[in-house]
Amino acid sequence: MMHAPEQRWFYKENIAAIVSWAAFAYIQQAAVIHHLGLTSWQSLLSAGSLLLFLGLFFYNQRQKQQQAPWLGLTAMWLCMSISAWLVPDGFAPGLGVLWVCLLPWFVPSRVLYWMLVPSLLPVLVVMALDGLTQSDVLMVLVCGTFQYFAMFAMSKAREENIAREELSRTHQQLIQAQSILAKQAADSERLRIARDLHDSLGHHLTGLVIQLQVVTHQADDNLKPVLHSCQQQAKQLLQDIRYTVSHLRQPTQPHLALQLRALQPTLPDLTMELAIPADIPTDPLCHAVLFRVCQEALTNSRRHAKASACCIEVWQHQQQLMLRYRDNGRLATWPLIEGNGLQGMRERVEQAGGQLLFSQQQQHLQIDVSLPLSQPPISETSVSETSV
Repeated sequence: MMHAPEQRWFYKENIAAIVSWAAFAYIQQAAVIHHLGLTSWQSLLSAGSLLLFLGLFFYNQRQKQQQAPWLGLTAMWLCMSISAWLVPDGFAPGLGVLWVCLLPWFVPSRVLYWMLVPSLLPVLVVMALDGLTQSDVLMVLVCGTFQYFAMFAMSKAREENIAREELSRTHQQLIQAQSILAKQAADSERLRIARDLHDSLGHHLTGLVIQLQVVTHQADDNLKPVLHSCQQQAKQLLQDIRYTVSHLRQPTQPHLALQLRALQPTLPDLTMELAIPADIPTDPLCHAVLFRVCQEALTNSRRHAKASACCIEVWQHQQQLMLRYRDNGRLATWPLIEGNGLQGMRERVEQAGGQLLFSQQQQHLQIDVSLPLSQPPISETSVSETSV
């Protein structure tokens, strides 16, 4: 049974952010209370803006892999500006350190460091209205240096994250290439064996059957039953050789479960539970589509839903191959917004003549796919009676 992933509020980075926010918020709030009183509207506004700033920090942090939350970032900047206005000589630029930590995930690198200007602007404006002093300029420069360092560090962290994802994709492609090469080698060996059986044993058995037919016609009546029995056994052996050669010439299809298991090393933090029978039809088109659907779903579960476990079920219903995918992640929005990945998933399924359904089960994503079987399994009776 899958369980919902824990809300990971206490990353090392988040602990550092909370401690920094608490220190700056205490200084700001204490200054407002000292000058204007505990119950003044300015104190309430300061407390509200500081709490909202922290909440927006975590909200925007969770949007790292989605569309840039410009409204949330702007709201954080306004909270920072309110704090600077209420306490001109406080540590509002310290809040700017937390704000700029989020920017590398959303702002293009060519304009990233220019965002130091709006980060320091509220403090500069407030200080200029009260009379800018040398100590004020020095504090702004020091805080600007800290903000630059934080922005640089998070920019490198984002580059490392992108490089790690690219390495994961490359590793996945390498595993797939190895699987394809192994399949091609196996198919080549099967074809060689089939060719050897056809060229040697098949022709010899055909000659034996013909010789037995000739001898049966020329033999005495008391020997004909024995020769006829030998002839029937030779024909049966020849038919078995035909059947074996026919199957050996069929290209092997790796089982869907093995293909999905090969993805596990690229998803170390995602537990995969598979319920795929060994006797499901080996339809190449259906297996290829279902593999791509699962591959995209696994990527989304890890990247967007922050899932820690998923379950994949496959079964046959009449002439349909059915798949159900579930994870224990949390859906950020519903109805689901279909991006490029989900649209590509739907297009693959519909091109194969199937149906795709997204549903929500207790805030967890469920994907149901049904595909028509395009190639019935080969049976022994379907082998032709033509000679080898």
